[in-house]
Amino acid sequence: MRKTFGRVLILGLFLGLASTEAHAQAAGQNHSDREGLRRRLQLRGTYTFRLVPATSFAPFFDGTNGKDSGVVAAPRQDILRVGTVSFDALGNVAGHTIATTDDGLTTVVVDFNFTGTYVLNPDGTGVLSVTTADVTDASCTPAQTPGACATFEGPETYAFVLNNRPTQRFVSLIETDNEGGGAKIFLTGEAHRR
Repeated sequence: MRKTFGRVLILGLFLGLASTEAHAQAAGQNHSDREGLRRRLQLRGTYTFRLVPATSFAPFFDGTNGKDSGVVAAPRQDILRVGTVSFDALGNVAGHTIATTDDGLTTVVVDFNFTGTYVLNPDGTGVLSVTTADVTDASCTPAQTPGACATFEGPETYAFVLNNRPTQRFVSLIETDNEGGGAKIFLTGEAHRR
């Protein structure tokens, strides 16, 4: 009877250890899955981007019956952009942009560096805020009156979604703010990982 009891005890200990090991592996796998998801949702690296215009409804009003399109009152706005943006995985961005701006009378190209912050949500959506644009008189082509070029770019905000394709990562962006009166142009486009 002692031999049977001993064998049952050893078998019980073995099954208990095997169950504990399987549970530990499953817990480790869940931790690994969460860590892998976190890593996949990490936004880090340098991306190249191109942003194009999407206009508000204002330019389509014909000006009759008190429906002013606002085109005359519209401030200078970016109508096309290309550049690079670097995400540091800690919520900071820095980049370089070449923007074509227009005020209805003249087109000016502005070449500048920028910095800002971003927040990436667990579902891959987020917000990018450009807080500083380093625009100097030398940034604009053709040359503008002293100090004018620095007023052409400023803080702005974009909503984005991180697309995690195995072969290509990119960020889809839409501008969500546009200060000033009159007709408005909002920029939209994609940033592709280098």
